[in-house]
Amino acid sequence: MSQWSAHGMNKEERHAYVLKRARDLAMTGDYMDSISIELALRHVEGFSEARGWLDNSLDREELDRLCTAARQKSPNTRGSIGDRRRT
Repeated sequence: MSQWSAHGMNKEERHAYVLKRARDLAMTGDYMDSISIELALRHVEGFSEARGWLDNSLDREELDRLCTAARQKSPNTRGSIGDRRRT
């Protein structure tokens, strides 16, 4: 399902989609943490409600763990999306 077709969903479907999408993004190794994922969901993919839906410490901790694990597996993490370090 593309990001654009997700916009035709009802609130519950959008919420479930955003949570799944956040986990999928975390597992790419392209994001530093839950904040960078939230920003991508809000500003790139157009899910303005992502902040509220991810405003749960357990969800954020899970996303942060997934990001860390994925980045450790990926040899090409320099310059990843959301990387706050200067490389």
